[in-house]
Amino acid sequence: CVYNTNMATSPTHKRLSLFLSLPPSLPLYNLCRSLSISEDLRAQKTMEESQELALTQLRTSVEKLSSSTEGYEKPTLMRFLVARSMNPDKAAKMFVDCQKWRASMVPPNGIPDSEVRDELEFGKICLHGPTKSGHPLVLVLCSKHFPAKNAVNFKKFVVYVLDKTIASGIKEKEVGDEKLVAVFDLANITYKNLDARGLITSFQFLQSYYPERLAKCYMLHMPGFFVSVWRFVCRFLEKSTQEKIVIVTDGEEEIKFKEEIGVDALPEEYRGRAKLTLIQDVLLPKTAPEITKPRAISARVKMSLQESAPSLAVVGVTGAVGQEFLSVLTDRDFPYSSVKMLASKRSAGKRVAFDGREYTVEELTAESFDGVDIALFSAGGSISKAFGPLAAERGTIVVDNSSAFRMVDGVPLVIPEVNPEAMRGIKVGSGKGALIANPNCSTIICLMAVTPLHRHAKVKRMVVSTYQAASGAGAAAMEELVQQTREVLAGRPPTCNIFGQQYAFNMFSHNAPITENGYNEEEVKLVKETRKIWNDTEVKVTATCIRVPVMRAHAESVNLQFENPLAENTARELLKKAPGVYIIDDRTSNTFPTPLDVSNKDDVAVGRIRRDVSQDGNYGLDIFVCGDQIRKGAALNAVQIAEMLL
Repeated sequence: CVYNTNMATSPTHKRLSLFLSLPPSLPLYNLCRSLSISEDLRAQKTMEESQELALTQLRTSVEKLSSSTEGYEKPTLMRFLVARSMNPDKAAKMFVDCQKWRASMVPPNGIPDSEVRDELEFGKICLHGPTKSGHPLVLVLCSKHFPAKNAVNFKKFVVYVLDKTIASGIKEKEVGDEKLVAVFDLANITYKNLDARGLITSFQFLQSYYPERLAKCYMLHMPGFFVSVWRFVCRFLEKSTQEKIVIVTDGEEEIKFKEEIGVDALPEEYRGRAKLTLIQDVLLPKTAPEITKPRAISARVKMSLQESAPSLAVVGVTGAVGQEFLSVLTDRDFPYSSVKMLASKRSAGKRVAFDGREYTVEELTAESFDGVDIALFSAGGSISKAFGPLAAERGTIVVDNSSAFRMVDGVPLVIPEVNPEAMRGIKVGSGKGALIANPNCSTIICLMAVTPLHRHAKVKRMVVSTYQAASGAGAAAMEELVQQTREVLAGRPPTCNIFGQQYAFNMFSHNAPITENGYNEEEVKLVKETRKIWNDTEVKVTATCIRVPVMRAHAESVNLQFENPLAENTARELLKKAPGVYIIDDRTSNTFPTPLDVSNKDDVAVGRIRRDVSQDGNYGLDIFVCGDQIRKGAALNAVQIAEMLL
């Protein structure tokens, strides 16, 4: 008897249905059931074989990515496969990215309460369970949540909550496929509690670093004004995540919600039997996997939109760095009373979003700076030379990201972690305007790592080779790299408008103009700026700058010669303590900094820390440094300078 879905209305189907409805004592019924069970067993065996094959391919792919799945059992690896539709290569990349992320984000024993104390004090997260499905229940009281004052600490808090929730569902030994149930209670939420960025961060962490950990998510008491916010958040959610989210809107859904959670897990406030328990009051064994910790970035300025705060202007707001200015200002909760979005006449009239509001871009004029306390410039050297002094004359303190004023006497060239004293006496409220220069991106990334060593042993000579990403040439260069990559892969001639030559799958000497002595201007900047920032005209510096087909974040190989001996282990300890720097230096697994590790991150990563064997004793050292060119190499450094003006 053969059956398929196309026979649903056929006589054969009707006869088969009749046979299956007959009493179990009849031989034909038993035969059909046996056939069905055998087919199920064959299907199950085939599925298990497919899973084993996919797991084997996943492990092989992970090894090709210079990592290992050793110590991770089948349930853990299956989560990554399921999250990537059983594609072993994609699952392997996700697995390796996750391990790198944990190594850079989370201490070996997990994030302690002490590191997220400010967030815990709000009493907004409760931990209960198990639910009827056997999962731990994390309850978020959204009316007690406020947008984070410190983006990095908020991310740590998200990890703290997820790790602790998952750990609470582990029975004796972690299996690897433990899941959680989340409830977001939006009762009594107001506009001041709105935090779309926080929601997006939480869900993106779940999707990227905790794949298939979410069993279900319930949204309770959603007010009408929050619907548009939720629609925006959903743009960042994968389809599989959205399918697990239930918005409870009526009585029937509320009854179903309570039935699925179970009265034993629900707090009394939700008509359950459990006592409301804050997550910090739940004691658990330490279950976090072993990982390494980066240095935390420097303290943030406390912020709110307030009348007493300085007025801001962002010049070149539609460019790559201009957009990053807005992102960093938001992330660091920079205090402001008003903000002007300024750009060229061509961009005037465009709309840009900042801190939950939309602004119209204005054409840059001399009058644009009337009443402006701080102006962040990133519109190119010619614009800075034309408008920077005019703004300063009107009492505005200009933080300029171009090369226009870097080597001008009397203009501070500042990296806040390196030479904050250079801008001593310049403050908002003094009634005086000023010019402050942001160093070149390569200089910032290099000196963030080298300065702690220089202070200890004094650098005599420094040889730097840079490998610079498309982001250093602006948004248009980044777009052209993507376009060229598609064209080359399709067998078409690449479009070469920015660099005049193929960039995709190629590398070449930095596109800056060549000077008479053979150095290009990018290399000259690194030499001269290092001497000015260190206030040391005797230090010898040479550089070779290369453009590589990386979207974002620069890499630099740095060779150092010291006046005083500096042992390799001492250097490592100095770098561990340096603000804005963290170490990725695992020789066993051949894991060192990459541009991907630092993309969209504030800190600079350092690795390949080793004694220079070409020099006698401990007078030479080699290191490899990576940093986000747009972030620390430009926008973040400028905003940190602005913070020092307050």
